[in-house]
Amino acid sequence: MRVHLLDPQLSGQGGHYANHDEQLIRELKRRGIGVELYGRKGATIKVDGIDPHPVFTHDIFQEFAKDPAVWAMENFHAANDAFLVDLQSIPAEQISSADLIYLPNLLQNQLHAVVRWLASMPASERPAVAVMLRYLNHAMDYVQKRANKELIALYYRFAGRALKEIQPRSLICADTRELAAAYHQIIGVPVLELPNPMDVAPLLARLETKSLGDESAPVIVYQGHTSPLRGFHFLPDVINRCSRISPRPRFVIQVQNRASAPSNGLGPALAQLDKLAATPGSGVRLVEGALSADDYYALLGEADIVLLPYAPTFYGVGSSGVFTEAASVGKVIVVSPQTVPARQGAEYGLGVVSASKWEPAAMVDAVRSALSNLPALRDKAEKGAPRFRAEQCAEALWEKVFSALHELNSAH
Repeated sequence: MRVHLLDPQLSGQGGHYANHDEQLIRELKRRGIGVELYGRKGATIKVDGIDPHPVFTHDIFQEFAKDPAVWAMENFHAANDAFLVDLQSIPAEQISSADLIYLPNLLQNQLHAVVRWLASMPASERPAVAVMLRYLNHAMDYVQKRANKELIALYYRFAGRALKEIQPRSLICADTRELAAAYHQIIGVPVLELPNPMDVAPLLARLETKSLGDESAPVIVYQGHTSPLRGFHFLPDVINRCSRISPRPRFVIQVQNRASAPSNGLGPALAQLDKLAATPGSGVRLVEGALSADDYYALLGEADIVLLPYAPTFYGVGSSGVFTEAASVGKVIVVSPQTVPARQGAEYGLGVVSASKWEPAAMVDAVRSALSNLPALRDKAEKGAPRFRAEQCAEALWEKVFSALHELNSAH
C-alpha cells in the first residue's frame, strides 16, 4: 500500500499546510509506508525531503461564479470541473486499488470531482479514499449575505453520499468533534473525527530564536492567513488599547496576504497597522508575506502570548493550525469565546485565556489578564502541552484512519 497525499492548498514556501503535510509524511515513513505528495503548480518547497508533484491549479476557495443569483451552482460546477482536470493529470498507473488517497483540504467544490475521478476507473482498481472536511464554509460571515447559500450544504450532501456510493471504502473525516457532528447531520453518513497534527516541538527546539520571557516588554504574536475570520481587522484597536497597559506589550504581526487584504475589507486595518509600524516607539513590527518553515517557527518562538481573535461563527466548529502549533509547544494563548480553541484550552488544561466577547475591548481585557498571570500561565501551558501533543499528532491520525479502513475492507 502507498498513501497518495493530495493537497491543493500546498503552495508557496511553508506555513501550517506544509507543516501539517510534513507531520503526516514523517509518520508514514516511520511506519514503512510509501507516500506520494501532490501540491499546487509552482509550489517551491520540499516536504520532509519530498518534492510535491505539481498537479493543482486553484486554491480551494477560488471563486468561478459570475452571476450572484446562482453563484453557488456556478462555483460547484466550474470548480469541480477544474479540479477533475487536475486529478486526471495524475498518471493512472501511479495508483492501485491497494492504495489510499488522502485529501486533507477540500470543499464541496472539489468533492464531487473526486467522485467523478473514481468513476472513471474500473471498480476493481479504485483506491480507498479519505477526505478531510475542515471548513463549514456556508457558515462563514460573508456567505450569509449571498443568495441561495443553502445550496452549499445540499452540495456537500450530494457529493458526500455519491462518494460513499462510488467507493464504499471511503472515509469522510473532520478534525473537530463540532465539525464531525455538523457534517454528519448535513451528509447523513458517519464522519470520522481525526486530530489536527501540528506538533512543532521537535522543529522549534532546533531554532535559535526563543521567547526571551522579558517581563518588561512581553511580545504578542499574530500569525497566519490575513483574514477577517481571524480578526485581523481588530488588530489596530487592540494594539492602541494595549498601549495603556503597563508594561506595554510589543506586537509582531504577520501580514501574509497584503495583496488580497483590500478585497477582504481589510484595507483600512492594514493602513492603520502600517502607520503604527512606522511610528517610533510603537512596539509594532510587521512581517510580510508567506514564511519559510524556519521563519514561521522562529516567529512563533518569539511569542510570550499568541493572539487568536478568531470569529466564533467559523472557529466555533473549525480547527486552527496556529492554535494547535502554539499549544503543542506550550505557548500562552489568548482566544475568542465559543471557539474550538477555547474549548480545547479548557479540556486540556492549557495556558489559554478566553475573552468574554468577540470584540477588541474584550480581547484586550483577556490580554491584560494573560499578562498579569504570565508566569503561572506559562507553567500551565508547558504542563498541558505533552498530552495535547500526544492526542493531536500524526500517529494518532493514521491509527484512526487505518483502523477505520480495516473495518471497511472487512465489510467489503
